[in-house]
Amino acid sequence: MNKKILFAAGSMLALLSTAATAAEFRLSKVYPSWFSYSYAELEYVDMDEGFSGLSAGISFDVKPNWNVIGEYLSTSSSKNGIDLDYRVIAVGGGYHYQLKNLEKSDLMFHAALLQGKSEWVVGNHKADDKDSGLRLGARLRFEPQRNLEVNADLSYNSLFDNDLTFTPAVLYSINSQLAVKAAFEFGDRDMLSIGVRYYIR
Repeated sequence: MNKKILFAAGSMLALLSTAATAAEFRLSKVYPSWFSYSYAELEYVDMDEGFSGLSAGISFDVKPNWNVIGEYLSTSSSKNGIDLDYRVIAVGGGYHYQLKNLEKSDLMFHAALLQGKSEWVVGNHKADDKDSGLRLGARLRFEPQRNLEVNADLSYNSLFDNDLTFTPAVLYSINSQLAVKAAFEFGDRDMLSIGVRYYIR
């Protein structure tokens, strides 16, 4: 089996086990989430290999501790006479709860189905490559001070060549509904993102 997949599975298992133990997690006693999970966001993204574009996402709380997620990423690059496009659609959901032993913090487990497409044009020749995949991950959100959120996400992504990513992020709330956001995804294709989040109250 691919060593990368084994490492991803092992890392995810270790993270989830540690987090669940620290939170004294019980299905019969789940603490309400500290953060809101109903929001829309728009980001500018800059990726390795000269790709840049936009990412849009939306999340809705559907019942206590559960939310649904939708995301769309569209990037492009042009070099050596080749025009390239890379797009991904994600649809999924998450389960989140407040950690008992860490004040003002949430842990969220999330999963999504992915549909990706790479397209390239050389002169009059056009070709593409499509793939479907799955993303599984866990995210820790923490509020060290009012109006400031820091979070970190560890995810395994099976789309195309498989990838294990670690993404730290910072959000600063301008008011009760609007926040600015910056994140950096470490993986096979590193990605910087800067944007805004609008909370749907």
